Amino acid sequence: MSENFENCILKDEWQNGHHRQFLVDRATGAVVMDAYKNYRISHEEHFIRKKCRADLLKSVECLFGKVMTNKNGFKARFSKNTANKIASDKAITKSVVNGFSVQDHFEAAENIKGIFETADFIGSFPDTSEDPNIIAIHRFQEEIELSSGRKCFAYLTLKEVKKDGSRIYTQELLLKKYPLHKAGELTSRDFKRSGTVAYKCNPRTDINISWLKEDVK
Repeated sequence: MSENFENCILKDEWQNGHHRQFLVDRATGAVVMDAYKNYRISHEEHFIRKKCRADLLKSVECLFGKVMTNKNGFKARFSKNTANKIASDKAITKSVVNGFSVQDHFEAAENIKGIFETADFIGSFPDTSEDPNIIAIHRFQEEIELSSGRKCFAYLTLKEVKKDGSRIYTQELLLKKYPLHKAGELTSRDFKRSGTVAYKCNPRTDINISWLKEDVK
């Protein structure tokens, strides 16, 4: 964070399937600011993100243009635009503020095919921007185990549009699963659910430290 907020805590908020984190005053409970917007990327982290982006685009290139199928029958196209969206600063920052490293975010991104295929369907939501070309926003989640052994939840977003069907839009990492009592339970209660075993992610390519140091200079 760019400032010292010792008297604040992070608070989750869910609205129409969107997950947000706010800095809240510990004593009063008043919202101080949006934690995502307040996050500042350090000089070193900037270059870590840059390297991870390049690695991701190379590792998932074979998936561009392919259609993935979820266990509940949902189909979604994966594209270079999807990879770029997941690798965007906005998407990375969400995972980082949620308590994960840049490398964690990209490890899950490289495993997105397997994660989507086994993910639980949460529900369908209206597009908050009211774009007439968007039919619905579909949300999925899957408990995953990173190569470090840490368990968490991958939260995936699909956009269903009139012209091109559904496409995977983005993914972020969460410490806690989506609270179904908030929304989506009526549209998802009859779908297949994951068991107790988390999806095990394959490790991503290690950061090339010599490459990183050269760029930081």
